[in-house]
Amino acid sequence: MCKYVFILFFLFISVLSGAQPYRTQPISPEIYTLQVSANGLQSVEPAIRLAGNEYITISFDRISDNSADRLRYRIFHCDAFWNKSIGVSEIDYLDGFNDNFVDDYSPSLNTTVDYTHFELQIPNNDVGMKLSGNYVVEIYEENYPESTLLTACYSVVDPSLSIGAAVTSNTDIDFNRHHQQLSFTINHPSLNIRDPRSELFVFVRQNERLDNERVKLMPTYINPGKLVYEHNKNLIFEAGNEYHRFETSSYRYNGMNVGHIEYVRPGYEMDIVANQIRAGKSYSYDQDQNGKFYVRTNESDYERTEADYFVTNFTLAANTPFSEDVYINGQFTYNTFSEKYKMKYDAEKKEYRLSLLLKQGLYNYQYLTRSNYYKFSTAKIEGNYFETENEYSIYVYYRPSGQRYDSLIGTQIIRSREK
Repeated sequence: MCKYVFILFFLFISVLSGAQPYRTQPISPEIYTLQVSANGLQSVEPAIRLAGNEYITISFDRISDNSADRLRYRIFHCDAFWNKSIGVSEIDYLDGFNDNFVDDYSPSLNTTVDYTHFELQIPNNDVGMKLSGNYVVEIYEENYPESTLLTACYSVVDPSLSIGAAVTSNTDIDFNRHHQQLSFTINHPSLNIRDPRSELFVFVRQNERLDNERVKLMPTYINPGKLVYEHNKNLIFEAGNEYHRFETSSYRYNGMNVGHIEYVRPGYEMDIVANQIRAGKSYSYDQDQNGKFYVRTNESDYERTEADYFVTNFTLAANTPFSEDVYINGQFTYNTFSEKYKMKYDAEKKEYRLSLLLKQGLYNYQYLTRSNYYKFSTAKIEGNYFETENEYSIYVYYRPSGQRYDSLIGTQIIRSREK
């Protein structure tokens, strides 16, 4: 009966999310520490070249008492907006067979929280990609193909142009204050783009955040073999602040910004050093990782299966609650803003609190306020400082007349200042 209710729950979620773009995120509450990396490097975005020996790795843990069924995966090509491509079939975009087993999995060892670790590398002996563009992997139990456990997104680029970019704090709305503005030039001397306003889809992200992604950007100037994007107010971003950091690589001692460790049966609980509101104060540089997280443990060389899970307590001091909801954000929240990542205000202690079960490692995070369904801001808690080092990603998609899918023909990453 419980299994039946569980399946109905996921079918309900699937119906609700059917019209939503795909995102890298767990769908089942049993999935933890989902990571998508390129060429074994967690520090880079999950994008690989179409030709060559590059690869995507998808890794995750499943904490479940009922995981006897084997897991399978299927791959879909997506358009520039991360919806399923409707103009191409599997035979067009896949080299090999779809719907395969996830064969690389191992149980945890010597941990207080039992889990099974899974890894999947693409391309592999069963399947590869034939087209550039966006791809999503759905993973599910063999006997319940309608119940997707997670979705993992990555991109495949077939470079056909170059991108030159710059970031400045001298923006069209302020000078060396609260914002940063991106400008860039797309050089395409050998690619005949007849109508860039309809054939190109240009996207920009700051620190891989999806809530403030800029989409379908239009060029300021169109020149032969060159498109210029400058003095565009849609390319102005809140400067934000450097991310908070903590490290939980050991249960034997307090790591960076860990205030307290305690064994509370059946596992460990950690208090992260309480954060203060940083808006309206002086900027202070810290060498963060722009929101990323890395699994680490000092007790073993096999962090994939021997890193433990700790109940991790976050605290933000605030004399009065904000009128907006407060969320914790970072790569480990998958840039989603569900109730799971919303801070709860404790009026007696005058602080926001949130507890999450996290695998040992190094984490970056920040606090965002939510003024409406789509808009999130660093202004009230973290502050906005023009000196902040941010990472900007540019993706250029191309669909000329007659082509049935969005190809990815150029990517570029630029930092507002080198670390």
